[in-house]
Amino acid sequence: MHEETSRRERKKEETRHRIFHAAVDLFRERGFEHTTVDDITEKADVAKGTFFNYFPRKEAVLGYLSEERLSAIEENAPALLTADRDAREKLIEIYQMAAVAYEEDQELARFVLVELMRRAFGPNEETALRWHRLIETIMRQGQERGEIRGDLPFERAESLLTGIYFATLFQWACCRDGIARQLHPCFHLQDEMRARLTLLMEGFAS
Repeated sequence: MHEETSRRERKKEETRHRIFHAAVDLFRERGFEHTTVDDITEKADVAKGTFFNYFPRKEAVLGYLSEERLSAIEENAPALLTADRDAREKLIEIYQMAAVAYEEDQELARFVLVELMRRAFGPNEETALRWHRLIETIMRQGQERGEIRGDLPFERAESLLTGIYFATLFQWACCRDGIARQLHPCFHLQDEMRARLTLLMEGFAS
């Protein structure tokens, strides 16, 4: 039974992955506005109902990478929370784990991030709440242990962390020949993400 369930889950994820890549290919070719759900389902070879089983609307496709990584992070969260490490290190690790989704394909990451920013699409409410809860749990743990300042407002701290995360991700994804490269020299994503967040964490220290 367990093997059958795993096979079903793999098949579901393969379908979701196929829809995502079909959609992104069409967005690049025709533009976001001129691509319909019917176009996407035809290219991905799935029924329209299947599309909506995975994505409630066309815009949700752009959030696929973040959603995928968040689910993976949530699976590892219990082990991370019980690990005997400083909460500030755990926060850095969480954001580095989130960046992995984009790191595998820089060209794809650039397209998705630019589209998200250009259209002011943020994470949906459910995804945002899940992320907030995870970050807050780690921060509260750190405050209880005296690893993070007790007077540090959670909302402000999370806003700073997430701002640095997306700025670093965007600069890395858009690094290429030309003026963008002159303004923001190319760097290794994980190394730079850790360096910037570590610098911020100095202000979080109790």
